[in-house]
Amino acid sequence: MIATALAAVTVTATATAAPATPQRREASGPLAVSWPQGQEEPTAEGEAAGAGRPATAGSEGLEARLAAIEADNQRLREEIELLREDHSALDGQVSALAPLTGRLRGYVDFGLFWAGGGGAGARPDLGYKHFPEYRGVIPDSWVFLGDPLSTAINSRGDPADTGESRQLTYDGVDSRGKTSFIVNAVNLSVFAGIGQYTAVEGLFDLVPRGRDMANPGGLFVGDYVDVKLAYLRFKPPLRRMDLEIYGGKIDAVTGYEYRIQEAPDRMTVTPSLLCRYTCGRPIGVKARARFLESRALNLAISLTNGGSMQESFGFASDVDRNHFKTAAGRLGLVIPLGGGLELGGSGAFGAQDAQPSDSVYQWQAGADLHMEVAGLELTGEFIRGALKGAQEAGGPPCGLAPCLEFMGAYGLAGFRALNWLMPYFRTDWRDAVHTSGASFVYQSNLVRFTPGVRLDVSPNVMIKAEYTFNRELGRLPQFPNDVFTTSIIGKL
Repeated sequence: MIATALAAVTVTATATAAPATPQRREASGPLAVSWPQGQEEPTAEGEAAGAGRPATAGSEGLEARLAAIEADNQRLREEIELLREDHSALDGQVSALAPLTGRLRGYVDFGLFWAGGGGAGARPDLGYKHFPEYRGVIPDSWVFLGDPLSTAINSRGDPADTGESRQLTYDGVDSRGKTSFIVNAVNLSVFAGIGQYTAVEGLFDLVPRGRDMANPGGLFVGDYVDVKLAYLRFKPPLRRMDLEIYGGKIDAVTGYEYRIQEAPDRMTVTPSLLCRYTCGRPIGVKARARFLESRALNLAISLTNGGSMQESFGFASDVDRNHFKTAAGRLGLVIPLGGGLELGGSGAFGAQDAQPSDSVYQWQAGADLHMEVAGLELTGEFIRGALKGAQEAGGPPCGLAPCLEFMGAYGLAGFRALNWLMPYFRTDWRDAVHTSGASFVYQSNLVRFTPGVRLDVSPNVMIKAEYTFNRELGRLPQFPNDVFTTSIIGKL
């Protein structure tokens, strides 16, 4: 733009000065000259006689016009210089703002559900019918059979009802076995790029829940905010590997399911029985790297306040109560089979959460796989672990800090029959014993079968429905606790 303006100034000056020169035209010969109308052609004598005389009126006018043109040129040059300065300032501002990017995303998750047997996944062992060894140790109404999270109704893993549970004290849904519509969550994701290699991200749920405000003994406030992620991410430019470093409230690194736990990403409506161990979001630092030319080898490590257990499970806290942090890692390999076969192994070790001692440990280890081929998607995972707990001198076992031993597995298969239709089937199993001194004990040994279907109405609208058959195993009696649930998701 600036160069064009300068060119215009030059052309204007040339065009304005042109009439002061003689116009050549052919008359009787190629060198004949035509003078402007009203002026006589000068002769040699006239030129000699005019030498040394004052300038004529015509020459004075020419000088005046040249002076005006020079003034115009100077004025235009000053304006162009101002434009150049403005352009440089604007270019600097654009360069400074270019690395800044931001977006706001999210979704609404709405559904209808029903859960049998009052909606609770555990029952008290009244009369010590099934576990008489606890007689005289724990009251029979505090010996629970089953899994309080087995009646999950949404992607958050909220149970339909907690019943008489002493472990899960917050009964956010409290359906009491009745069919109900529910807004599972209003989710918002905030992302902002800062510079070329740094970004911040936040993820939280607005959870609509009820409370009887007239009940003076009510413990909870109804609607609440659940901050799920809040971290700073740095991705340096490296050639030999891809590296990302996170700090804040982050995803865990164990297992596979933590990657797909949000409602639009999850194939199913509800999480597996293992998600409580791997889908937590602790506070700390994490690094993830991908190696090899194809980036097929990946390694993730973290150092966090606690382990990878979900806060809703009662074994996690954002602020640590001990000095010994939890170290966790996962090593995975992607094999070029179909859309990719990923095999991974992970583990974690550290001080047990929600208790003050550095010498009370917890650990877990597991293996996982994920494969996509010809429209078929397969995921499987196995995990085993323990929280050792602590006993007060002279007190009951696990009275100072609760104990937990667990193992479990799940397999999930989905088939993309059409671009918009995916039926799926999941089976998951969990065997665990959770003891908290004389307060309670949970004996959980069950398997679940979950057929379902997912309809992708559009890239932004999904409909899912599933039915879960809960079956108790071993010494546990069978009781009604099946679940039917749906999810309609609209995302930004």
